[in-house]
Amino acid sequence: MQLKLDEKKIRKGRPIGLPYIGSKKKIAKKLIEIIKQNFGTDKTIYDLFGGGGAITLECKLQGLDVVYNDIDPIPGLMIQKILSEDREYIKTLICSREEFFQIRDKEDKTIDDHLKLLINSFGNNCKTYLYSKKHSDIKYKLGKEIIEKHDCFYGYKQTKTFKEFVEDEENFNSLDWNKRPEKLQVLEVMQRLEQLERLQQLERLKQLENIQDIEANKEIEFHNKDYREFSDIKNSIMYLDPPYEDVNKVYKYNSLNYEDFYSWCKEMSEDNIVLISGYNMPDDFEKVYEFRKAKSTFQGGHHKNKYEKLFMVKDNQ
Repeated sequence: MQLKLDEKKIRKGRPIGLPYIGSKKKIAKKLIEIIKQNFGTDKTIYDLFGGGGAITLECKLQGLDVVYNDIDPIPGLMIQKILSEDREYIKTLICSREEFFQIRDKEDKTIDDHLKLLINSFGNNCKTYLYSKKHSDIKYKLGKEIIEKHDCFYGYKQTKTFKEFVEDEENFNSLDWNKRPEKLQVLEVMQRLEQLERLQQLERLKQLENIQDIEANKEIEFHNKDYREFSDIKNSIMYLDPPYEDVNKVYKYNSLNYEDFYSWCKEMSEDNIVLISGYNMPDDFEKVYEFRKAKSTFQGGHHKNKYEKLFMVKDNQ
């Protein structure tokens, strides 16, 4: 079975969600359109391995009834925090290299702390600072200055502050990078301020505030349960994006027994539409869609250069 998709109907605009490891932002708009075109819009969608919220937030943006769940409580709390705060709060989330490591080493972290670690870390791993030690101070200070003087995340390259910086020879001479090849390398590094780009991603979550439909504007239901606690669900759509077997070390809470999970999926498909993301599944599941433009970003696993796929249980569609 191959699910249909008229790509002309896919929502325009950028995807939304936390900048999160394993995020489904690359496929979220297309996935929700697949659900709408093949299964309608009248069923509740259960996003049971919700992570950074890309699927849940896309559902909500399009007016679909959705329930978010992730066994790790932190991402859900981060999403709720961003949705409850204003733009001024988002501005406070970039931090220096020194502050980042102070927060990382704290025993008890607040949701603000977790957001700062996420936004300011390399690969969103919450462990290593986004910028190398060589460039960290100057990139952080430039980002802060642009926020203070121009109040912007998007379009920062067009600000007077950014343009003057990259055109000023003294900014590179002062760093003892006097040779032309090194200057060009530094200039290339300075062409992106990733901290501002990530704040822009958070700001996109505020699109949900523009939903006018009363039914669609209900608060999202958030849970942090084991997926098996949803075993009594019927007549719904279950979207499952479990941690993949050979990259499970990336996920703090992954103790998934895959055989039990596959059995549960087959059982739940008797009374629900069950859709599972992955690269490979056992023989009693079949591929129903392949996202040819969404490659794996995991460098350490065996899935590099493979494409995301959508699976369903055979003979139960």
